[in-house]
Amino acid sequence: MIKRYIYRVLKMSTVSAVLIFRRFTTKRLKAFSLVELAIALVIIGLLIGGVLKGQELLESARLKTIITQLNQYRLATNTFVDRYGALPGDYDKASSYLKAGLKDGNNNGIIEGFGLSSSGGAASHEALSFWEHLAAAELLPNNTPPTTKLGGVVTIAHAPLDGMQGHWFIIGSANGNKNDASLLTPLQCLTIAKKLDTEDPFSGNVQMRNGVQKGKGGQCLKDNKILNTATKDPACVLYVKL
Repeated sequence: MIKRYIYRVLKMSTVSAVLIFRRFTTKRLKAFSLVELAIALVIIGLLIGGVLKGQELLESARLKTIITQLNQYRLATNTFVDRYGALPGDYDKASSYLKAGLKDGNNNGIIEGFGLSSSGGAASHEALSFWEHLAAAELLPNNTPPTTKLGGVVTIAHAPLDGMQGHWFIIGSANGNKNDASLLTPLQCLTIAKKLDTEDPFSGNVQMRNGVQKGKGGQCLKDNKILNTATKDPACVLYVKL
């Protein structure tokens, strides 16, 4: 709906510009002045500037929504642990105390699995069951990996990459059973990182990596070391520690 509104404003500004110049060049050609031209250009500039500002506000709102989502999932997880003494997905009495039919975890303190599949070992369903346990405990509204305002999904995994200890939320696009396909631009990642932790892509509780490109150009990281803010391509996957 917002995109449609911005398009209409931009279209109106273009039409307005055409009408203004047509009026000047047909009916008032002899009386045409630089003052009138300046006024017309100012009006056009204000209209286009308003459209661009609207796009910036829309982008900012989407990123703030992702940050709000992540904080919500952290709070829900902490509440679950306080209430049941186990991590969601890993809880071994979920089918007894939460909801019949839920898959129980093995209660070893690790949420196992890739996040988009329950196939594999005995506990490989836990990353997918993470959301089911939280929803059954009425701590989240939906029992599937949530989407974001920028597309893609949020999943959870234990030690998803070398050097990453503990559990991490992964914000990316589906790539088979994993969630490591590109979704965010480097600048979007940087904005979220600054709000939550640090802008260093390899340290702290918020980190970025090159995603599976799927035909997109550009890289999230230069030489796998520095965040490549020069590219506007959605080349990144974002990792946020639980």
